[in-house]
Amino acid sequence: MPTPSLFCFGLGYTGIRLAYLAMTRGWRVAGTCRDPEKAGALRSLGIRAIPFADGRPGQELKDALFQTTHLLESVPPGEDGDPVLGCYARQLETLSGSLKWIGYLSTTGVYGDCGGDWIDESRTPNPATRENRRRLDAESAWLDLGARMDTPTQVFRLPGIYGPEGRSVIDALESGRARRILKPGQVFNRIHVYDLVEVLMASMERPDAGRVYNVADDEPAPADEVLSYAAALLDLEPPPTEPFEQADLSPFARHFYNECKRVSNDRIKRELEVQLRYPTYREGLRAIARSRLDPRA
Repeated sequence: MPTPSLFCFGLGYTGIRLAYLAMTRGWRVAGTCRDPEKAGALRSLGIRAIPFADGRPGQELKDALFQTTHLLESVPPGEDGDPVLGCYARQLETLSGSLKWIGYLSTTGVYGDCGGDWIDESRTPNPATRENRRRLDAESAWLDLGARMDTPTQVFRLPGIYGPEGRSVIDALESGRARRILKPGQVFNRIHVYDLVEVLMASMERPDAGRVYNVADDEPAPADEVLSYAAALLDLEPPPTEPFEQADLSPFARHFYNECKRVSNDRIKRELEVQLRYPTYREGLRAIARSRLDPRA
């Protein structure tokens, strides 16, 4: 059996961690990033990182795609749609028959405001922003490409991703950036990056063409509650509360607080047989706090 080969369009926070996990399982890994210096550092770790500069499919990228068996797209769409499909759709269609799996990272923002209801993947999307409408369009475009190629293609709708190395409320507290915005009744889910990459690997092992998955934790919770919990872990006083109506927020942040939903993750547990390592923010934040004391944790 040939060695599985993963290609990540976008070796960012999630893509790099998926790459590491795949490498521990003996996979070859390649992908794109925009920073040539970062690409060099990733190559030193065994990842075939290719600078994503002008959008033209150079020979190195073509060679890497030719060897690919599993492909992840995590680059957000722009005004002209999905940038990967805009540049590489024809190249990707030549891989029909060799690609075994395509994954597209989207957002639970495509559901819009759900008034705090519990929702699953049967909920009709109703994106409220231009950015989330683009996400929904990109989902459809990738699913259409997969259907044309007869390649199992899945969409993963994600809430806020958190984890170690600068991506948690703990880091915001330590840097002094944290704000404790109070809006009674507003909750949202999160997902720890290590649980996310486990879901992606599980999907590669059980490809199901056209399937959409919500990738979220078990417990939607208010942002101020999570911030207070993190502050207690660090033995810090949480920042003072700022009522949402009075807070000076960016349009993006204000829109975030205007949406409220509780996202069900039943499908990933039932169909992909995933058991979350960090089922709530408590387990995830405790692990991050422990790693501050012992990097081996």
